[in-house]
Amino acid sequence: MRRVLGAFLIAGLLMGAAACGSSGGDDAKKSDTTAASDSSSSDSKSSTDSSNADVKAYCDAVDEYVQKVKDAEGDAAKAAALTDEAKELTDKASALSTAGLDADDAQAVADCTKKSTDALMPS
Repeated sequence: MRRVLGAFLIAGLLMGAAACGSSGGDDAKKSDTTAASDSSSSDSKSSTDSSNADVKAYCDAVDEYVQKVKDAEGDAAKAAALTDEAKELTDKASALSTAGLDADDAQAVADCTKKSTDALMPS
């Protein structure tokens, strides 16, 4: 059951993250700043310092979801209950991908998305 849930979430989040990956011509100018944000993406707490309230809310929701996934390990009923939340996160990521984010905010969304997909991978 967890693998099915994971497959659906991963597919949706990866599509959203791929759309977030490029925000236009500004990427070349900001490529030297992404190395600093990469180092904080593996933290278990919210690591975004974005000034965009929607990006912060998305990353906070991802952090809550990741904790729920960890708590649901081995419990099929709890894992199944997370399906709706996974869809909501996918919808939020998709909405953010079309919101015209700057390169730093797009990277923050991608980092948070990766955190949620990593949580679903078998350990």
